[in-house]
Amino acid sequence: MSGFVPAGTVRERRHAETVAEIKAAALQRMADGGAPAMSLRAVARDVGVSVQALYHYFPSRDALLTSLVADSFVNLADAVRAGGAGDGVSAREGVVNACLAYRRWALAHRSEFLLALGVPIPDYEAPLDGPTTGAAAGLGRVFRDVLFGDWSAEELARVPLPADLPALNDRLRGSPQPWPDLPPGAFAQFTIGWATLHGLVMLELLGQLTWIDDAGEEMCRAALVTYLDHLDSLRTV
Repeated sequence: MSGFVPAGTVRERRHAETVAEIKAAALQRMADGGAPAMSLRAVARDVGVSVQALYHYFPSRDALLTSLVADSFVNLADAVRAGGAGDGVSAREGVVNACLAYRRWALAHRSEFLLALGVPIPDYEAPLDGPTTGAAAGLGRVFRDVLFGDWSAEELARVPLPADLPALNDRLRGSPQPWPDLPPGAFAQFTIGWATLHGLVMLELLGQLTWIDDAGEEMCRAALVTYLDHLDSLRTV
């Protein structure tokens, strides 16, 4: 009896393997030809199953895309979390390392990164409050915890709103934001930091920074240091 494997376990394993094959084929299609190249018929052909069989795993192209986008957010969050961790690393170093891990993951997984955080997919809209919403929020929480993990509530509350920007400040005060524990000023600085990082990564991914050659990480690090210097100055206000 020691070699007996319950039938349900075998089915579950085969199901998971097939799902992984389907997702890998879809991502390869997108890497080769973009979103228009990723049809269920083409993916089924690549995997070696009928379209009808593929429907047992994903009932529509949008369902497959939703799963791929959610996976991308989860995997990116894992990379950022791992990048910011480490014994003997200062909080500031942890932020830089986490952000550089974001960049490295994006460069190593270009199709997945652009799928989740890049160019919108024609005729696709993520389901409201669906898997992609939770996965995206998870990535944001990782960044929030890395950036403000060693800040006290009092320090967060002291971060001022951006100066001389009344329309933006009204939005920051009046609009719901994902993390109520971040006061408006801290949330503004969180958004500025992420936008700076993401903007540089997108420019690099889309070939707009070719003139820096292999110095992309150093440029990213320089921008992060400038941002963190500014954030430190607000912490002591």
